[in-house]
Amino acid sequence: MTSIKVEFIEGYLGKPVNDPYGRRVGHIVSFYSDPDGNVEALEISFGDFDFKEIPIDRFVFNGGEVVLTPEWEYKAKIVENRLERLRKRQTALEDLYAKKEIPRHSYEAFKKKLEEALLEAKEETKDVKAELKKRQAELEDTILELEKAMTSLKVSYLAGEIPDKAYKVAADQIRKHIEHAESEKESVKKHLERIEVLEKQPVSIAPTTTEETVPQQDQAVPVVVLEE
Repeated sequence: MTSIKVEFIEGYLGKPVNDPYGRRVGHIVSFYSDPDGNVEALEISFGDFDFKEIPIDRFVFNGGEVVLTPEWEYKAKIVENRLERLRKRQTALEDLYAKKEIPRHSYEAFKKKLEEALLEAKEETKDVKAELKKRQAELEDTILELEKAMTSLKVSYLAGEIPDKAYKVAADQIRKHIEHAESEKESVKKHLERIEVLEKQPVSIAPTTTEETVPQQDQAVPVVVLEE
């Protein structure tokens, strides 16, 4: 991860923070840094009542804008990268051993370490998947709630209880929130599918290439004539 210095972050103090789906989540209040001036975390205000310290590697700084990666997405990416890396290392180890490029004792030692790491990663993956499914359910509930609100608004509008301007402003807001929720829900689904694919991915071993023995063609046997 590229280190972010205090001199860089000072220009972002007080700036708004959005999530990847276009929603405003809060503002940068302060920061925390190490003795070398590397920023380790940001203090974010969520509304005017909730404040939280969040690690710097969950933020993306792009053209003056600050984007906060949701916690579920941050955890999902870590798990995906770990599973993929471990699978690649397993494949490389098995390939080396199959080609007899490493001794058996080294192979067994590395295999044990990889199996332990993979087991630990699978336990972590189980927790992350549960968190993703929970977020998926929350988003589904949010969409249902917004659709209910839209229905109520439309009924009142068609009944002549609210004017065009008020209806349009409210309806546009609800549609925007539904789009954001749908976008996040789709992202959750993709990460779940990605993790499940990585979990089931077998260790692939490249076929060992052996030199084919070319049969020698029958050669004429020289005849030696001995004179008496």
